[in-house]
Amino acid sequence: MRYPPEPWHLQGSLVLSVFRVPRKLVPTEHLPAGARVITLAGNAFVAVAFVSYEPGSVLTYEELLVATAVRDQHKTAVCVPQIWVDSEASRQGGRELWAIPKQLARFGEGSSIAAVAMTTGVPLPGRWTLAGPTAQRLDGRDVRARAVMSGRLRLTRAAWMFPANGPLGYLTGRTPLVSFAINDMRLTFGQPT
Repeated sequence: MRYPPEPWHLQGSLVLSVFRVPRKLVPTEHLPAGARVITLAGNAFVAVAFVSYEPGSVLTYEELLVATAVRDQHKTAVCVPQIWVDSEASRQGGRELWAIPKQLARFGEGSSIAAVAMTTGVPLPGRWTLAGPTAQRLDGRDVRARAVMSGRLRLTRAAWMFPANGPLGYLTGRTPLVSFAINDMRLTFGQPT
């Protein structure tokens, strides 16, 4: 399976919610050596996002991901311990280029991973940009990359459903601290070689 070289330029939309989760429940097998999950009073902050990458992207696909803030090499980074995509090219590229543990999944009604419904929300003025490093470990290999995302944000209410016996069961029954929708999203992931 072929996939595009880095960096990947993607565009689309997403819904993202942040949950407070006891640190001991957060998956850590994909943290690089020496990295640690950032906590407050024994809790980590876990972001869950459903993303749709649309035409104009190097690949078009959907993904569901979990991200945590970590301390890595004396700076704050993001680690993605769990992620599912509906594209084999994305799965393979994510794993080989950046050590992101992408797995294949089908999304939609009856998903055994998660479902989300959201309200329209309140738009925030302007275009927002977030940038920073990722820190990953997969198959004994540590990889660090850079991501830059921009878009138009809306504060929203998102209702997530995580089956208790599914891979995100540790989030079952938890209410998001905050939720956002991002439209007209642009993402550049990875560095040119």
